[in-house]
Amino acid sequence: MNFLKILKKSVIDSQLYVSLMGTLFAVFFMEEQNTFRYPTVFLIFITYFSGYLYTKYQKTKHFFKILILNIVAGMICALLIIYNHNEIRLIKWGIIVFLGLLYNSFFLDLYIRKIPLLKVFYVGLVWALVNCWLTLPEFNIPIFMISFFHYRIGTSV
Repeated sequence: MNFLKILKKSVIDSQLYVSLMGTLFAVFFMEEQNTFRYPTVFLIFITYFSGYLYTKYQKTKHFFKILILNIVAGMICALLIIYNHNEIRLIKWGIIVFLGLLYNSFFLDLYIRKIPLLKVFYVGLVWALVNCWLTLPEFNIPIFMISFFHYRIGTSV
């Protein structure tokens, strides 16, 4: 039993694992829509990983290092978009990052992570926007609904 707890804590609950699973979920939809591109995969992974690091370490002594890492990651993401995509994708990515900051930022008096029922739907919304809006030229409602409800159902189990 201890082995399973250690495995869960060190692998399944890790930011790397969650970021990889979110990225692979997006890759599935990119493959289905024939829009797969490695720069987009890297963009999504870096965005997820940076967001989860920000959320986990913002109230620790490591926050300043994580903030610097996230600024560098943001610059890398912006360069990936500028050199491989277009300005519209940069705006979409910026909106998604902004929504992520609203989810859990200590400088806000009330952030969404503090609101129990809303936070699950909010994270589902952000994941769905990554899958149906950031990876595709147009907003795709079926992919949005699948992504949104997949996240929602996956967190309630």
